Amino acid sequence: MASQSYHHGDLKAELIRMGLKLLDQEGYEGFSLRKVAKACHVSQTAPYRHFKDKDELITAIAGEAMREFDQSLKQAVEKFSDNPKKQLQEMGIAYIDFFVKNPEYLRLLFLSDIRHKINSDHNCLQESHLGSGHPFQTFFNAVERCHKAFPSETMGQKELMLYCWGLVHGISVLIANKDIPYGEDYAEVVGRIIGSEKFLSN
Repeated sequence: MASQSYHHGDLKAELIRMGLKLLDQEGYEGFSLRKVAKACHVSQTAPYRHFKDKDELITAIAGEAMREFDQSLKQAVEKFSDNPKKQLQEMGIAYIDFFVKNPEYLRLLFLSDIRHKINSDHNCLQESHLGSGHPFQTFFNAVERCHKAFPSETMGQKELMLYCWGLVHGISVLIANKDIPYGEDYAEVVGRIIGSEKFLSN
């Protein structure tokens, strides 16, 4: 197949996009820059203009996943800037929706051992890297705001965090992995669960 021409920035983005698909299919051991180059229809040396090795590309893929995930959560917050409880509900729905629509990101970030293969100095998934722009910090901040605005008689802030994260993450995994056979109506079901007036009630 003929080599495809990319602008400098376009090729990097394409390597990340195609790299995600291949990583999901091949796993860490079967993944290589050579295979990504072939999928992008460029020379075997082209990826090395942007990434020194496959671990650096995997780190970039994970970073892109985190950026997109964080963006989806922040959009949920912006819908209800003056209502912390609604923020958290909308964020929970966005959390589930993101991973159901992007199951490859769910597998990469949570359901594989790939993150343990990456050099710890560059691993954006490590807890020590939490900060502004990290989706879990965005999530934690929303929980903190909600707890302050609506103090619970039964849960402290840590318990509320565990409850909220466990609920939305568990639902995400079950639906994205098709362990529970919901089709297109999953959004309606999720909305009823998390959008209920009983959510976070004392």
